[in-house]
Amino acid sequence: MISRVADSCFWLTRYLERVDSLARLIGVHHSLHIDAGPQTQQRGRPLLEFVGRTGFYRSLPDHPSVDDADRVEHYLVWDGSHPASLHRGVQSVRENARTIREILSHEAWEAINDLWLWLRSNDARRAYDESRNDFYEHFTRTAVLFHGVSHASMLHDEAFTFMKLGRAVERTDLTARLLAIHHPRVHKTAEGESAALLAALRSTCAFEPFFRAGRPLNLTEVTRFLVFDPSLPRSVVYNLDEARFLLRGLRREDPLALPRRSRQSLERFRGELIQMDIGDIERRGIPATLDWVVRSTAHLCRAIHDDYLNPPMAWLRHCVRVLETVSPDEGATRAA
Repeated sequence: MISRVADSCFWLTRYLERVDSLARLIGVHHSLHIDAGPQTQQRGRPLLEFVGRTGFYRSLPDHPSVDDADRVEHYLVWDGSHPASLHRGVQSVRENARTIREILSHEAWEAINDLWLWLRSNDARRAYDESRNDFYEHFTRTAVLFHGVSHASMLHDEAFTFMKLGRAVERTDLTARLLAIHHPRVHKTAEGESAALLAALRSTCAFEPFFRAGRPLNLTEVTRFLVFDPSLPRSVVYNLDEARFLLRGLRREDPLALPRRSRQSLERFRGELIQMDIGDIERRGIPATLDWVVRSTAHLCRAIHDDYLNPPMAWLRHCVRVLETVSPDEGATRAA
């Protein structure tokens, strides 16, 4: 597979996960604050923190306030001038899907294209004005639909592997970010802490699994669940294990003498995390640990980029030298 195709497969699902998570987050906060009616400053700031746009938002020409929750919400949905908005995210998903149209099944392409056409229609504007919950659910349903139909109707080949790899690394990053912005350190009451933890669970599709597991609602248990639970599709450990499995599959065709920095980066990251327990995280500090997860995920993504998506020329020359020294028998051996 050429790197350009792998890059589009990888980024298609990364952008789709960002759209899905942002839509869930805004929808959860919109519903939560309609019901609970807290101060407006608790509504807009976490959304900007999640996408890392607080400074950019403050620097807009009319100097909007981060406490104006409705303005922040409109900015994160419709403003196509910055990459963090839902509008720009869906556009990026469709552009990557269009680039690999011959790889996607008809059903997978239609799911993405229909979302883009709907978002540009009057129906989307009307849903935003009249039924905000239905509006955000349209994004999340499309993400679920795409993952389902692509799994059922596409070849499970290298292209599909890169799509799953993009989803795994993005979910690792997003779960850490969502848990961090809902950390109850900013809340003054037990009710506020509980609302923040419930919002974290809903934003990560973990609300029902958490309570089905019979866990008490507190910061320790929510953090343990979202970071370490190996059966939760959005947990950090689950997605690192998924990425590890996928990278091993890609490496099977490599000569044993050819190292992959992405595999090395992932093994260091995962190894350090699974050696921790919830007590270690609390002693280190939950916000500090989540920040480390985000930074480690970014390092892993750069390594994947350099290994597969846009390798530097120096690395390509090194690979050529390695391959020239590999015997035919060794080259045919699959790495463990």
